[in-house]
Amino acid sequence: MIKAYAKSDIGKVRENNQDYYYISEPLDDVQLYIIADGMGGYNGGEIASSLAVTSAKSYIENNFEQIEKDKESIIQLVASSLEYANMIVYEKSKENKELEGMGTTLDICLIYNNRAFIGHVGDSRIYRIRKDFIRKLTQDHSYVQKLVKDGTITQEEANHHPQKNMLMKALRL
Repeated sequence: MIKAYAKSDIGKVRENNQDYYYISEPLDDVQLYIIADGMGGYNGGEIASSLAVTSAKSYIENNFEQIEKDKESIIQLVASSLEYANMIVYEKSKENKELEGMGTTLDICLIYNNRAFIGHVGDSRIYRIRKDFIRKLTQDHSYVQKLVKDGTITQEEANHHPQKNMLMKALRL
């Protein structure tokens, strides 16, 4: 049995919370978990995160019944939902000058037939917890994570790096 919890925190720097999430009902054939964190330094981060979650959710719900239920089709559905959410956030940023440059991270976990399918953009994270073991399933799309992966800095140095929040990928303009 899957137990899902979500908690959002405004943090120490921001005046408004730019997080948004969705957790599907536990009895659905498809379980869907989506989280987005609006990009703090940009206008409209809270709008970008809300748009990304609701558009990805709608895309999956509107298209799931039409696809084959094999692994590749579900992976493609999740990937397409990320692309669709990116398009919606981008189009909204073009409509209003105040929203220009808005962005968000986006993580999707779709569970079907006891298999998890993940879509990930940014530095929000998906973890799997089994008994007392926690495993990170995604890798941050950040500049500092790239430096760690390349061996330029250690993970300890990454924790205190001045550019630790600089993303390499996000949904945005």
